[in-house]
Amino acid sequence: MAAALERCTRPSLVFDLARLDANVAALADAATRAGLTPLFAAKAFPHPAVHAMAAARLAGFDVASPAELAQVIEVARPGQLLSVADPSGRAIAAAARWTGRLLISCDTVAQVEAAPRHAEVALRISASITGADPAIGAILDGSGHRRSRFGVDVDRDALRRAIGELARAAGPRPIGLHVHHGAVAATSGDRFIATARAALAAAADAGVEPRFIDLGGAWHAVADLPGALAAIRAALPASLELLFEPGRLFAAGAGFACGRVAVARALGDRELRVIELSRSCHLRWSQPQLVAPPPRTGAGCPTLFVGPTCYEDDALGEWTVEPARYVAGAQAVFRNITGYAVAWNTGFGGLAPADVVMV
Repeated sequence: MAAALERCTRPSLVFDLARLDANVAALADAATRAGLTPLFAAKAFPHPAVHAMAAARLAGFDVASPAELAQVIEVARPGQLLSVADPSGRAIAAAARWTGRLLISCDTVAQVEAAPRHAEVALRISASITGADPAIGAILDGSGHRRSRFGVDVDRDALRRAIGELARAAGPRPIGLHVHHGAVAATSGDRFIATARAALAAAADAGVEPRFIDLGGAWHAVADLPGALAAIRAALPASLELLFEPGRLFAAGAGFACGRVAVARALGDRELRVIELSRSCHLRWSQPQLVAPPPRTGAGCPTLFVGPTCYEDDALGEWTVEPARYVAGAQAVFRNITGYAVAWNTGFGGLAPADVVMV
């Protein structure tokens, strides 16, 4: 990896394929031991090599667009499961050609009616149903409470009616539930258990007995994933199939990024390094950490690393380093880069997208 990073002459996202495959294998093993069905969130790492790893080891895929569906069809094994959660509705019609098991996530009657006849219907319940899960960037109601913009999320009586209407529209097709926590990451299984129990209680209130519940994504901050999965399985009815859609955690320990220093100068209270690698363009949904040796005693100085765009918030972070290591032309390397960086990788103001390198 060090040699591959050194060879990069442009802003680059560099991933260790062996580590990626080991991550997928560990996830599959944890899911099997706990008795959960693991799906790969295709949007989390849109690269053929990663999709092929997921197809080889996991039960299927979660997609949110016709383009993602087209990508995973190329690598999927016969009979694999596909979960479709597309707010635009465009992927629902495209999913009719899927020959394996098919789940369509719906929070409107129109979506249920548009689902292919062979599909199972997953009723989308808002992750804010517990009242304790603020969704960053979501809808802000008059009370100041932020709530998820996805899924059925209303008062108890209206929620019961809405779930009943969706279930009636589904007819004889198998019915399940779908929740997704989004931007606020959990650190244990407790949050998933609380949300699942609240969604199941709402379904029971409407007279609906789901066959499965898809617990969605946002698993990357759970320190003990096998333990969390086991706790979730033990806390919920044994007859209920549990699915989940991890995405960001696939790249744990496998992703790096690098860029050259374009400008080195001193500010009043710290050093500044403008590098060719942009947080806003190349490292979205990552928390980059500088890879550097600790400074010698007395030689360290707080140094702010920023991207080359004119966007005020294009900053990678501030670390105490020896400034002499980062003169103009020197390379800066960062770890903790996710597959979402590949998905969001773009240009801005004349800056080109980063190269993507698989090692």
